[in-house]
Amino acid sequence: MTLTRFTEEHPYLSSAVFLLVFLFVLIVCAFLNLVFMAGLIQQVAIADLLLASIGIFLVIRLDWLGKAGYSTGIRLAQVPLFLLPCAFALLSLGDGIQVTAPLAILYFAILTLVVGFAEETYFRGLILTALLSTGTLRAVFISALLFAALHLLNIFGGTWDPTYTVVDIVAAFGLGITYAAIRLRTESIWPVVGIHALFDFTAIISQGGIQVSEQSLHVLLMLVFTGVVCAVYGLFLLRDRKEDHITIGDTAPLSK
Repeated sequence: MTLTRFTEEHPYLSSAVFLLVFLFVLIVCAFLNLVFMAGLIQQVAIADLLLASIGIFLVIRLDWLGKAGYSTGIRLAQVPLFLLPCAFALLSLGDGIQVTAPLAILYFAILTLVVGFAEETYFRGLILTALLSTGTLRAVFISALLFAALHLLNIFGGTWDPTYTVVDIVAAFGLGITYAAIRLRTESIWPVVGIHALFDFTAIISQGGIQVSEQSLHVLLMLVFTGVVCAVYGLFLLRDRKEDHITIGDTAPLSK
């Protein structure tokens, strides 16, 4: 049985396999970091470069460059769809910028693009596409839930404050719905790669790095608000495809 055939016949199992590949790479890189003491930022960079490479290999192997949105660009008429999530991404800058060195800003810009590409390749490229045959909303919710749950790893690694991490999961779930909706509405993965990278970039330069300490109540409430609004916004974008069951080969747009 070919990989493509297996994915078509077993959407849930194949999605679980994609997630396990993602987690395996993260665990291996974390272990190597403990051995060689490379540093957290280097660990993230190496892990996401590997994830991006393996992910795009799987997309090509499955012949999903078109189905998962890699061969479709961004059209000018679609830009208004991106304004709301981009506005939320820029809210992080309201408390000021901690990273001001030009080279550091450039490094973090490149790093967040790699992270955005890697994570979107798995969650909105591979997992979402595999699950579409089970129904649009089900695929969107499951991919968003898995994306949100992934953020729990930041507690186990001691990278983020536990309270912030729990609240961020709410935001990640809502953003996951918006990312999936934009990916389906535009038939392109590139807008969500860019929006995802923008969220990470503004968060990093405003906080001064990858690690997140205890945050104010204002920041926590803003994260919850972001998650709720983005969940509603994503469902609004999906209003025309609530009960559709899409085969992997179906790339019909959500709306004209």
